[in-house]
Amino acid sequence: MIARIRLWPAMAALLLASCAGTTVEQSAMPAADTAGTPALAELPMQQLARGQCALVLWSRNSTPVRFLATLDQPAVASVMVQGRIVQLARVQQTGQSLHGQFPQQHYRGEGLSLEVSFAREDARELAGGAVVSSAVVEYVDAAGWTSIIPAAGLIACQT
Repeated sequence: MIARIRLWPAMAALLLASCAGTTVEQSAMPAADTAGTPALAELPMQQLARGQCALVLWSRNSTPVRFLATLDQPAVASVMVQGRIVQLARVQQTGQSLHGQFPQQHYRGEGLSLEVSFAREDARELAGGAVVSSAVVEYVDAAGWTSIIPAAGLIACQT
């Protein structure tokens, strides 16, 4: 089965821009559903409990969007889909943990799938966390559309 990837809107915009001689700015939202509304929207600030660590990612576009937060305990990812926060369970992880976050993590729930990857070697350690300079999120929505979202973020722990 071939995965459907929504590249045509971006390609069409680039083609139109090149014809008009104008520049194209990336959307502030990392992905859009078939109706043109954002599939993953801005996630509100997250509160951590004492001893909890989270990986928070922002999209890498002209207006960064905080679109993902993953917790170490419980092992869940939170995203904003169609105006509500959806929590997905971590079903797989690989690599050496960094504050409870793994370089490769896979989450599923409610027909959605997220694969989160970052290079642990490139993460800069901070007091109580780390800066993740580069990450990639592969998001598959309930209709089977796949979006690849370049991201950056941080791991923060509540002491």
